[in-house]
Amino acid sequence: MLLLFCPICLSAQNKLLEGTVKEYNNRPTIFINDQPASPQFYSLTHAYGARWSWEEVPSRNLKNFCMLGFRLFQVDLYFEDIWYKDNQKLDIDKAQRQVKGVLNVCPEAAIVIRIHINAPYWWNEKNRDECTEYADAPVDMRLYGPPNDNENGDVEHPLRASLASLKWRKEASDKLVEFCQRLAVTEEGSSVIGLHISCGVYGEWHYGGFPEHDPDTGPAMISYFKNWLTKKYKTDTALQKAWNNRSISFQSVTVPGKIERDTTTNGVFRNPKLDQRVMDYYECQQYVVAEDIIHFSKLAKESWPRPLIIGVFYNYFFMTFSRQAAGGHLQHEMILNTPYIDYLSAPQSYWGGARKPGGSGQSRGLVESAILHKKLWLDEMDQNSYKGGPFNAGFTTTREQDIGIIRRNLAQAITRGGSYWFYDFGPYRSSGWWG
Repeated sequence: MLLLFCPICLSAQNKLLEGTVKEYNNRPTIFINDQPASPQFYSLTHAYGARWSWEEVPSRNLKNFCMLGFRLFQVDLYFEDIWYKDNQKLDIDKAQRQVKGVLNVCPEAAIVIRIHINAPYWWNEKNRDECTEYADAPVDMRLYGPPNDNENGDVEHPLRASLASLKWRKEASDKLVEFCQRLAVTEEGSSVIGLHISCGVYGEWHYGGFPEHDPDTGPAMISYFKNWLTKKYKTDTALQKAWNNRSISFQSVTVPGKIERDTTTNGVFRNPKLDQRVMDYYECQQYVVAEDIIHFSKLAKESWPRPLIIGVFYNYFFMTFSRQAAGGHLQHEMILNTPYIDYLSAPQSYWGGARKPGGSGQSRGLVESAILHKKLWLDEMDQNSYKGGPFNAGFTTTREQDIGIIRRNLAQAITRGGSYWFYDFGPYRSSGWWG
């Protein structure tokens, strides 16, 4: 696979870029202005210290990859960064600046923005009834920050908008439409070929508190659960029969608590005759996440005035911390069959043995399922290096070992029909592994 196709190098400065994913050589492939591009990206980190493209270290790293021949780049941007409490309109200038920082060092770049649609913290404070509550712990109001780091408590029990909140969905939808319509017509927007729609823990559509805690018992989820059950069972009588509870009704439904979630009747399995309430809740929680993903992906695709690639994190199967139901990905069929998503992505497994020399280096996702559904698969290369990093404490390598590990990881993606991006957490999320 070539790093890059030539036409983009010649035309990016003078032409609006259009991004699509189509079949090419029997595999899903990125096309830019109808020319196939090898889908190999360099991506800045989301983390403080190295996320803004115009700052010294990120700019240097972007330039180094451009000099290597990379022309596909990804940058992160949060609603928290551009949706202010007292402003009616988004701060599109900051979004332009994030894109411009890439173009300043690589004018021929084609850019995907990882847009995190989590509600800003001020919105959560203002809309407490629309936020996630936890079955095992009260909301910790002190935990603040972009919802993507262990350091700010996102895997704890922070104040976050519920993914079942219809108010959040409506207001975030309005802002996503505004973002697309306003950015697309700017000079910087002409170099944007895609949006990676992110939300939840790590931007990977894990429910708030995952994997450490047990969401979501808040009012927004209770309301959604009642409506979901009404659609599934139609009558109170049918619900009572399924739950083996003659006194239950749609109006009296609540979300299962911690004890019910932790109790099973057949080892690791649940008995539908006894545990259907908990099973229904987890199915509902999984459904609302997939519904959100499809909703926002469709909205972005239809709001951008040109063909636009849409990607998401989903289809995880390996290394879900043994808590797949509580916050993993189980509605694969919904996501694989939607026409509004062009690529799926996941990091490699974080199990230490998979990442070490001699390990498998396999993705956390079901790569072949995505390919068979004509979705491009992109592995997120966030492998630790000899320079250090945030994962697998005590896992140390040499520079020579890293070269072999990286080749193994890239071969995993490419030989399975997908590709990858280098995600630059950098030593402890502050500088750069790759640049």
